[in-house]
Amino acid sequence: MPAHVRLELWLIAILLPCVALFALWFVPLSIDAPQGFGADSEISPRFAPYLLSVLMAAAMIGRLVQLGLAKTRGGLDDLGDDLTEELGTPEETRRGVVLNLASNIYAFAMIPILGFYIASFALTAYLVRRLGERRLWMAAAIALATIAFTYLLFERLLSVRLPDGMLGEALEG
Repeated sequence: MPAHVRLELWLIAILLPCVALFALWFVPLSIDAPQGFGADSEISPRFAPYLLSVLMAAAMIGRLVQLGLAKTRGGLDDLGDDLTEELGTPEETRRGVVLNLASNIYAFAMIPILGFYIASFALTAYLVRRLGERRLWMAAAIALATIAFTYLLFERLLSVRLPDGMLGEALEG
């Protein structure tokens, strides 16, 4: 078995129990779920940590399945080693830095100031343009459809209010 696969298996062996400990012990101990909260109209405060735990566990189990299939096919030695192979070009690295910067500006500046929907419209339109769409109206239409779906899902179906930001609060009051 290649060393990088062995390292990955060790990481999964350490992280999977940590995720289970987080979901089964830490979340119930640290996040209160008041009586009646999370009933028909609202989601429990524990929903997001539980969802994160399930997604992390599913990703690790999925990787174990991939490794198991590779082993049964005899292709375990052919798996690439991310630690030693040269990954990405300088252009891809620059793109990654720009996208990380944009997501941090979105989360820490745009949402608190403009509110979730306006900030999400701007970020989605920007990302669609970055992905290669040159027609401004199409980027705007995709962004509008995305925030409309988000609004219907969270505000209407799940009864979860998303942040209004300072602009939304100023317009309301």
